[in-house]
Amino acid sequence: MKMFKKTLIAAAAASTLSFAVAPAAVAEVSASASISSSYLWRGYDLGQGDAALAADIVYSANGFTAGMWVSSGDVNMGTEYDFFAGYGGSVGEFNYSFSYFTYMYPSADTNNEAGELQEYVYSVGYGPVALTVYDDIDSNYSYTTLGYDVGAFSLMYGAHDNGANNQENFDVTYSYNDSLSFTYSTPFGSDVEEAEPTFVASYSLPF
Repeated sequence: MKMFKKTLIAAAAASTLSFAVAPAAVAEVSASASISSSYLWRGYDLGQGDAALAADIVYSANGFTAGMWVSSGDVNMGTEYDFFAGYGGSVGEFNYSFSYFTYMYPSADTNNEAGELQEYVYSVGYGPVALTVYDDIDSNYSYTTLGYDVGAFSLMYGAHDNGANNQENFDVTYSYNDSLSFTYSTPFGSDVEEAEPTFVASYSLPF
């Protein structure tokens, strides 16, 4: 549940399979570590201004992707462990992916259902445009994003839907290079009083 996420599996899966040119089955393992000035999640600053450390490892082969992501960033829930698996591909400029995520918080109150969450993630894209839906398995909550990449900038509109108070956010991310990026996230909507604009700087390096 972070800035990275949820493009990670879509990008990794799509990059390993193209129907235009059938590739050989090649397995790849990649890993990285990052530090961010705070933990930005879907328009919310879950780090409450504290820095967040994270690391991930991803296995991909012929369109299939699986991996783990760990972060220290959530102030209320504690250390987060995400496990995911999915499949994706592309045809020319069109790409798609389907994945399953489970989010675990071992230090959270075991009586709190939020101690473990599960989502299906569906993504389709064409060129620089991508539509992604995060569908919670155990509730009526979902989060939908529409993103557009232009040069070093990424623009993203996101909308929470839980059947009650809803919130939207608009994020602008500038990638200075492959490691350093800056994001400004502005929340709005009926639940906006619970969140404020957030600026996050993030630096990551592959292992």
